[in-house]
Amino acid sequence: MALYYITPTLLNSWSYCIKNGTLEDFIKVLNKEPFEDIESIIKGKEFEAYMQENNEETKNGAYQVKVSKEYGDYLLYGIIDCLKGGVIYDYKYTKNYDVGKFFNNHQTLMYLEAVPEASKMVYLITNKFDKEIPLSAPLNYEYCGEYEYKVGDIFREEYTKDMFLETIHSILHKFESWLKQYNLFDLYAEKWKCKY
Repeated sequence: MALYYITPTLLNSWSYCIKNGTLEDFIKVLNKEPFEDIESIIKGKEFEAYMQENNEETKNGAYQVKVSKEYGDYLLYGIIDCLKGGVIYDYKYTKNYDVGKFFNNHQTLMYLEAVPEASKMVYLITNKFDKEIPLSAPLNYEYCGEYEYKVGDIFREEYTKDMFLETIHSILHKFESWLKQYNLFDLYAEKWKCKY
């Protein structure tokens, strides 16, 4: 039985801490402190809703699919944006996009491990997504109707498990070793204890 659960968000926060972040910010995530809905998170949620309704490739897929899998002492846990035809899809809004931006996202290996029947993971990404009030809207401040959206290019990144040198096993081993090195494993064990 798994002792602790782990999410892509936690692993990505840890990676960010090592590369560009601060230990204080990672500890906030480790403590499960709530964070404000900043503009990029809000736009990301709006982009996801837009794609569910408008993207032909993912339309009528299964949305917000909770997945989990026991892996040694860990329960891998996450929520997939869309699962359709054996493909895991994730919608991403980012202010700055470079090709391969999500190659090292821990979400990929974790979700491909948790859903072994999935053949690949596809990220659908935009760096331009803005609300616009339709021209047909009444010209008054009481307008509360639906917005139209202006969407930029949709970039695509597609990954299979065999594209990676690392495995979820090696990532979890590094994560646990790093937590122990920084005397954070007890905090992780307390806050992320598996309740199942």
